[in-house]
Amino acid sequence: MRRTILLFCLFLGACGESGPPTRGVPVPFAGACDKANEGKRVMLDGYLEFPRSFGASEDTVMMRLRPSLDSWQNVVGVGVHMGTGANNVEMPPQTFKNSDLKAHTGDGQVVGYANKIKVSGTLYLTSSLAQVEFKCGLSNPLFERGEGQ
Repeated sequence: MRRTILLFCLFLGACGESGPPTRGVPVPFAGACDKANEGKRVMLDGYLEFPRSFGASEDTVMMRLRPSLDSWQNVVGVGVHMGTGANNVEMPPQTFKNSDLKAHTGDGQVVGYANKIKVSGTLYLTSSLAQVEFKCGLSNPLFERGEGQ
C-alpha cells in the first residue's frame, strides 16, 4: 500500500503540502473536479469511506468521499493521516467494516461513516496515467462536522 501512496504522489503531484489546513470555498460535488478548481482550497459535504485495504504500517491513506451514503458517482479521494489527532482517521481493526470509521475533526469531535462531514482541501486532478477510481482528490484536509449532525 505504501507503494500505492507513492504512486499517488508521483502521478498526482499533491503530496508534501505543508502548513495548517484551512477552510475551503464550498463547491457542489457535481462540479468539484472541474479544471477551474485545480489548486484551490475547496470544501465538500459528504461521507468518508475506508479504502478496500490497509498496509501493515500505514501512516497515510487515500480515503473516499462520497456525496451521499448510497452514491458511487463523483467520488473524490482524500489523503489523510492515520491517528487520533485533529483531521486524522483512526486505523481500523485488522478485520474492519464501515462502522469502524472514526474521523477526528479539527475541533476534536469524532465523525463516523454514517455522519456527514465537511472536508476542505487543496484540489488536484488525477493524471490519466494514474489508475485510480476518482477524477480528483483533496490534500491537506480539514475535517468539520457536517450540517444537521
